[in-house]
Amino acid sequence: MEKYHNLSRMDYKQWFEKILGFYWLMVIISVLGQCVGLFITYLNYPDWVSEFLVYKIILPTSVQLLIMLICVYIIKIKKIYSSKFLTISGTLVALVIILTHPDVPGLQVMLLLPMSVALIYFDKSKLLFSLVVNMVALSVIYIFPAIRESVSQYEFFSYLLSLFAGYFIYLAILERGNEVLQIVKKASEKEKELLVKSTMMERLTKIDALTNLYNHKTFQEYLDQFVEQSLKYEMPLQLAILDIDNFKTINDTYGHSVGDLVLKRLANAIVDKVTENDIVARYGGEEFALLLTNKSLEETYQLIEDIRLHISQINHEEMKAVKVTVSIGLKNFNKGLSKLHFFQHADALLYKAKRNGKDRVMFEN
Repeated sequence: MEKYHNLSRMDYKQWFEKILGFYWLMVIISVLGQCVGLFITYLNYPDWVSEFLVYKIILPTSVQLLIMLICVYIIKIKKIYSSKFLTISGTLVALVIILTHPDVPGLQVMLLLPMSVALIYFDKSKLLFSLVVNMVALSVIYIFPAIRESVSQYEFFSYLLSLFAGYFIYLAILERGNEVLQIVKKASEKEKELLVKSTMMERLTKIDALTNLYNHKTFQEYLDQFVEQSLKYEMPLQLAILDIDNFKTINDTYGHSVGDLVLKRLANAIVDKVTENDIVARYGGEEFALLLTNKSLEETYQLIEDIRLHISQINHEEMKAVKVTVSIGLKNFNKGLSKLHFFQHADALLYKAKRNGKDRVMFEN
């Protein structure tokens, strides 16, 4: 099967079937024209009806049907999509029409029709192949005495020049089409670049650059949405505020670069434990905020306790295996709370955990 650079597999499959339909239309129009000719022959030359029926309708139509059935077998059954085969088939269908009516002037220009099919490929080499095939076909038909006698040398060269003229016109159309495709492609690439930049900018406005968690602003937006959904649909909702114990000492003793590493590790540790329905944000400095949904307070407490224990067991080589702990305030949302009071209660529980010795979870229904 030939390779196509400008058409996808689905595209050229559809186009091959459309071209096949176009060839069927040529055959049908040819048969209808021959039927009209049969009627005129019957009215004016009744003695020639039998000969007309055999040589003008039955034989040429049989040849055309044979060509079309081979096309259907190759394309629809064998699923072989060859532009050269399709070009030759179209030329043969046109050739049968021309040979059937050698005394009809100008039918040779029908060879331009199968040549125009090459335009769909946006490929100059396929257009050139079509020109060569149709030039050969035009030359072959003049082997037949009936056509040679009915057409002068001047007309032969006129038809030949018509093929060349058609080729150059089609070539110009292809070149212009390729120019348009390049313009569309560049515009599409530019649009993709802008979309990527827009997505990156949007991400920068939502994500904390150091920890890759949601930032303070995005957390507030989710808090608004989740409180609204909890009130409207009675969705279970808890808020946990987590603060690293003695983080200032870590920065002062080991430096801010180590402090940044600790923040990243803890952020990853939290994300590893929560579910896809939960929101984790860096609320500010060494403080994290978690919105937890679709769990009872007991289930959420166990999850938060697992996070606290997991964090306390992380080994920080830069700090000579000094452990880092966190204090957490956990508050369950209920209808009697506003968003502000919901957050203030969780924050107060955090400070209660700090006052009671740190490295613990304080929670409230």
